[in-house]
Amino acid sequence: MARQNINKGTTANDGSGDTLRTAAGKINDNFVEIYTLLGGSGGQITEKVSLADAGVQYNGNTHNTTLGFTEGSAALTITLPASSGVVTLNDATQTLTNKTITSPVLTTPQINDTSADHQYIIAVSELAADRTITLPLLTGNDELVFKDHTQTLINKTLTTPVLSNPSVTGSIKDVNNAHVVEIDPSASAVNYLKLSNAATGGIPQMASYSATDTDVGLGLSGQNDGLVHIQTGLRYRTDTIAADAQAVSLNRPMTIFNAGGAISATLADGASPGHTVVLVNKGSAEVTVTPANFAPATSFTLRQEGITQAIWSGAEWHIMVAKLFSSSDADALVYVTT
Repeated sequence: MARQNINKGTTANDGSGDTLRTAAGKINDNFVEIYTLLGGSGGQITEKVSLADAGVQYNGNTHNTTLGFTEGSAALTITLPASSGVVTLNDATQTLTNKTITSPVLTTPQINDTSADHQYIIAVSELAADRTITLPLLTGNDELVFKDHTQTLINKTLTTPVLSNPSVTGSIKDVNNAHVVEIDPSASAVNYLKLSNAATGGIPQMASYSATDTDVGLGLSGQNDGLVHIQTGLRYRTDTIAADAQAVSLNRPMTIFNAGGAISATLADGASPGHTVVLVNKGSAEVTVTPANFAPATSFTLRQEGITQAIWSGAEWHIMVAKLFSSSDADALVYVTT
């Protein structure tokens, strides 16, 4: 029904206006329509809804709810969707379904786990400027990688990585996926290789190392009958003896005697069968070496420029000479003393 206006005439009491009965009917009809629109029944307006300065007020049994508005800088239109549902408020705890959010700004977002009894809480750091995180173009389902979580990475290329105590399982391969180094682990291993680089003029080192064993050897071998191939010249680390009554070092593969007169030296038992030492006399007089256990005699002597190799058999030392010379052989650079 449209609003009915009471005709009050052109001038007072000119007889052209509505009669009192007609005017009263219009008034009643207008009020009935208002009551009906506001939820009234039986001609009585509802007590649950009223108009206030702040807006439309819904009166509850204990508390009232007022639907108000904030005046904008221009005319505004708010369109309610053609759907039943609950109005979403900024401070209310609510569950949103089927929402598309464009350019949202999220502060400490939380994501429920499967059973919704725990949350993934996304924390951030203080940025000096905006940063963009670009997700890869996935060709299938995948998962994010985290620094402290145990995960297996596949098909990753690391550029200039810094690796702290990496654990290599299997092998190290080249760019063609061919083996370069294969790791063959031993159960309960405590002995391992130690690699050291060097500054200008130094020599990089590869050595055996152990935190528990005292003396650890270093093995180097070919496969089956394959031989170890030394690619360049071979150099021994040396120890020099220039005084009398010194012990030959078992930790140096070569000992050089360089005394101004005749001296003597001792040679302790070798560490294990095959232990080899090279002895060279570049001094001006003879050097007599007395091993703790010597196969052919008691000692042997190196004249000036004399050289020999002593090899430990496991029980005694043997020296490499063309034949066993005696001191009477004037041309012998190395001879045996009985």
